[in-house]
Amino acid sequence: MSFEIKISELLEKFDLEESEKENLIRLFEYTNFLYDDENNLTKTFNLVKKARENLRKRIKELFESNLIQEDLI
Repeated sequence: MSFEIKISELLEKFDLEESEKENLIRLFEYTNFLYDDENNLTKTFNLVKKARENLRKRIKELFESNLIQEDLI
């Protein structure tokens, strides 16, 4: 069984700036990438510690960098 999520279509329902949408799409794609690799998963299909840390790091990169950029404008 498989299904396809079109995150960009879902995000159109919300009042977001284009950069926010792009970051959310990147985050979704990165999360899918992590879940596609069995080495990143526990027996119960949760992310292992290293993968969770990488995901947190990616979230900071995507969203904190935007906050800094907005402060500079």
